[in-house]
Amino acid sequence: MTSEEMVPARVRDIFVTTLKPGTTHIAALPDPLPMGIGIGLIAPEGSSRERIVVRAEHDETGYFLDFYKEGNDGETSSHYRVREDGSVTPLENLILVHRHFDDPEQARQERERVGAHNKRVREILRAKDLFF
Repeated sequence: MTSEEMVPARVRDIFVTTLKPGTTHIAALPDPLPMGIGIGLIAPEGSSRERIVVRAEHDETGYFLDFYKEGNDGETSSHYRVREDGSVTPLENLILVHRHFDDPEQARQERERVGAHNKRVREILRAKDLFF
């Protein structure tokens, strides 16, 4: 790959610094970091079963890293964007925990709402090459 297809080292360092408190997987972030490729990160020594995928890109405002993590609890997910200035913007997450209703009509409506939301989020994640 050419240097134009890689995130500059100084920007990769900002991504690492920003993500370090949140995940042990950051040790697996490639150096150099290629752009435009969904990369699955594997925690060192199997310390976590969380599934994490990142994708670095560049737009008119600079470099950014899209980050998606599905927790090993089966109930949480995190989807956010880290900019080269270190700012973090939360993005939409999958709804992994369903509310339960005694009323069958309410339960049906909740299933439809969650299903439609998750379908839209999965399409976004697939477009970013972040979905498993």
